[in-house]
Amino acid sequence: MASLLASPTVRFTALTLLMITYVIGFINNHNSMAYAIQSCAGDIPSLVSQCAKYVRKVGAKSPPSAQCCATARNADVVCLCKYVTDGIEKFISVDKSVYIAQYCGIPFQHGAKCGSYTIP
Repeated sequence: MASLLASPTVRFTALTLLMITYVIGFINNHNSMAYAIQSCAGDIPSLVSQCAKYVRKVGAKSPPSAQCCATARNADVVCLCKYVTDGIEKFISVDKSVYIAQYCGIPFQHGAKCGSYTIP
């Protein structure tokens, strides 16, 4: 289990969950966001502030900033993916999140799930 949590797949999930946590704050009156911040390792508020604009549903894929990549590499992706819901996926593009993870050099397992999205 410890090796799974240290894997790049976990980090990718953290990035996605960061964005999800951001949306959860609006959807669930900040209760889920607070729980994710307390439960998942990494600086989730920084992940949101640094990476949110790169994973929005609207707009084209664009390379993330160095700050976004640095923050994403330190996030607990597996934990964050637990919070990805259909409601979050209405605002966050998991496909873009995968693109960002790849761009930042964060490898992840093909076939892994984050919300309803299966990593190709």
